[in-house]
Amino acid sequence: MRLAPQLAAMIVFGGLSLAQQAPAPAAPKTENPAILKIEAMKSNAEKKSSADRARVYSDIARELVEVANQQFTDGEVDKAQSSIKDAVAYSEKSAVAAQEKGKKIKNTEITLRETARRIDELRRTVAADDQPPLAAAVARIDELRRELLAHMFGSEKK
Repeated sequence: MRLAPQLAAMIVFGGLSLAQQAPAPAAPKTENPAILKIEAMKSNAEKKSSADRARVYSDIARELVEVANQQFTDGEVDKAQSSIKDAVAYSEKSAVAAQEKGKKIKNTEITLRETARRIDELRRTVAADDQPPLAAAVARIDELRRELLAHMFGSEKK
């Protein structure tokens, strides 16, 4: 019976000594899951037919805006602005791919509209100095949307 108090004391002191040890090193910082998803989407887009690339490219643009939002939140303004530029570039690729084959135009236009709306929402939350590039991005994506709509509902008279 005398062992029980000694055992309890050993457990208590052993636990205290473990608690005083340095914490285990943090796991190495892994790549952002959203960026990994975008990279997978990019490689997937290259495997798709040109008709299907329009939708994938517009989805990439939308995801890049969400990455930019997180980067603005984290204070990484330069990275966020770069992500917005990439989003515009992929928006342009999606518009070209949609017009090229004449397929998935409406889906692409809808996704680009959502992307432009999201950038505009983001623009309203950032510092005034960071807003002009976002406003330019919205204007460019809206221009691409108008081109897609003109392609769908062309002004040709028969």
